[in-house]
Amino acid sequence: MKLWVDECLSPTLVERANRRGYWATCNRDRGLLGASDKLLHERVIAEEAVFVTNDEADFVALYRQVDLHTGLLILPQAERREALLPLLDAALDYIEQRAKAAGETPAEWMLNKRVEMDLSGTATNDDLPGTGR
Repeated sequence: MKLWVDECLSPTLVERANRRGYWATCNRDRGLLGASDKLLHERVIAEEAVFVTNDEADFVALYRQVDLHTGLLILPQAERREALLPLLDAALDYIEQRAKAAGETPAEWMLNKRVEMDLSGTATNDDLPGTGR
């Protein structure tokens, strides 16, 4: 599973994901600081990455416009960016456990899903299908 971390989150999340064996990148590393949400969405979809952000409202709307996507991971707003490291770990643990229970890889399980973490480390998920235009 590939992860793409939005600029509103710490780039240290990329390092944490890499240490866990995931390919990860972020807007900064791709020269896309300040890029529009629409452009980021197109790039993330094209690269088949799970987008990691705390900008739920804007990105849920964009993800509803596509029929197939590789997933959206929503982390909460936190006072300290370092507080997001254990939340990313908890989210990845959750995804891995759900995927294993379904007999799928994490990437397969995340197809058309939104996983959302809260500050307590509790994860929820739902399907985030396209509009079927």
